[in-house]
Amino acid sequence: MAKRSWRIGIIAGALVAVTALVWILLPRPQATLSPDPPGAALMAASQGLDTITIDAAFHPVSRSVDVTQVCVLQNRTGVTQRLAVLRAYPNAFSSEDTSPAATDELYDVCYPDGFSAGKLSFSYVMLQMADSAEDYASYSLTDDAHTVMRVSLPADWQPGENITLRMAYTLTVPEAVYRYGVNGGVWALGNAFVIPSPWQDGDYRADDYSSIGDPFISECRNYTVRLTAPKDYTVAGTGASAQAETADGQTVTTFTAPAARDFALCVSTAYREKAAKQNGVLVRALALTDANAQKMLDTALRALACYGERYGAYPYQTYTLCEVSLPIDAAEYPALSMIASAKLAAQGDTPEQTVALQTAHQWWYAVVGSDGFNQAWQDEALSQFSLLDYWETYRGASARADLQYSLADTAMLVTVPQGVTPGSPVDYFGDLSEYRLVVYGRGAAAMCALNTALNGALDDFLKNYYDTCAFRLATRADFETLLKTHTGEDWSPLLTDYLDTNLSN
Repeated sequence: MAKRSWRIGIIAGALVAVTALVWILLPRPQATLSPDPPGAALMAASQGLDTITIDAAFHPVSRSVDVTQVCVLQNRTGVTQRLAVLRAYPNAFSSEDTSPAATDELYDVCYPDGFSAGKLSFSYVMLQMADSAEDYASYSLTDDAHTVMRVSLPADWQPGENITLRMAYTLTVPEAVYRYGVNGGVWALGNAFVIPSPWQDGDYRADDYSSIGDPFISECRNYTVRLTAPKDYTVAGTGASAQAETADGQTVTTFTAPAARDFALCVSTAYREKAAKQNGVLVRALALTDANAQKMLDTALRALACYGERYGAYPYQTYTLCEVSLPIDAAEYPALSMIASAKLAAQGDTPEQTVALQTAHQWWYAVVGSDGFNQAWQDEALSQFSLLDYWETYRGASARADLQYSLADTAMLVTVPQGVTPGSPVDYFGDLSEYRLVVYGRGAAAMCALNTALNGALDDFLKNYYDTCAFRLATRADFETLLKTHTGEDWSPLLTDYLDTNLSN
């Protein structure tokens, strides 16, 4: 078995090396901008990671996507396993009882024409372990929403050993205003593809698909995705891409995304695109109007420059922003942000703040991962604080103080009768406004208080945190321990006061 693992390691290393050459070998239109090859930091992060390869065919008439997916997974749990667990999130949309878009708060917004079902239907799941031949896998979907996929293993899966899962399934996309749905001619495929579940504290994670926040936790893997779609559709997704047209009027778009936590797509015939390169990063903005595309592009370029200077370089080859109908402000994915149409249409500073905030998630979700279900503040509060940094960079200290008062200071004055805190899991919150007030607002207030206590030097710590925890899942303990090491002081009492203490006013 050791020999088998060694051989697989050699093969995986070769595949990662080939990734850097894809952009030279695949054809692209001469007039379009192309991303640079993966940089040294990204290539180093991609070494030894699990791999996910997806071949998908998009069928807009039937609202479906046919998928063949291969996952090469290493047992990183440290113990022998007889089980592998994956998540099939689209199944949550199969009924009103389980859909995160069908709550009382969201139903009318997300299903303006009535409920529309989505799902993920498996055709087959095949398993290969060590030196054994590939065979049909035994699996079950064990939660009420059928999102938790437990694959039984016929033999011991030893630590450090690889297994290969090959599966075919069909996605049915609901007609819904959501991160997984089609509305207004835009197809949002967020959390659409099967993804392995992390192992933590002696078990695989099996959290509910909550309607509040981003209830996902995922580890970095190397993705290769090929999507076949009618040629009149513009396709945007995680990672760098190249296109080739087939003889029958289809376009095949190939994405490679090293060291990415997930893979998402946005597809539409109505998109207008603006693009630019900055420090080798290809930034694409796709919207339903040229004005909105330009608006997103301009802000994204400024935000990438600001955060790169303050916290550390953006490592991915591309950053893509897509206008999508959403019931929330935006949704983040690695190297891709979905921005709500309503926010782009808003007056004043709202579009800029939305895009700048969403771009910050590339640092505090995509690169430094965290537990979006149990410790949402670790992503949201840091991103909100980063927005204040952005605002000061381009508007000045007085504008920053005004925005901090609006977003963070006032959140400390509002009564929250349910008694939730910024450190609460997402399923503790009663509605989206409460979640935003507490996790975004009071969470940001915690970061502002910490920044004041550090005499304005929180950015120095965040740079260290980013560098130390890049491409990892950082826990709250990691944050607090590194903060203590960096400053020489224990700041856990301050964080406990803000993150865990019920402030009822």
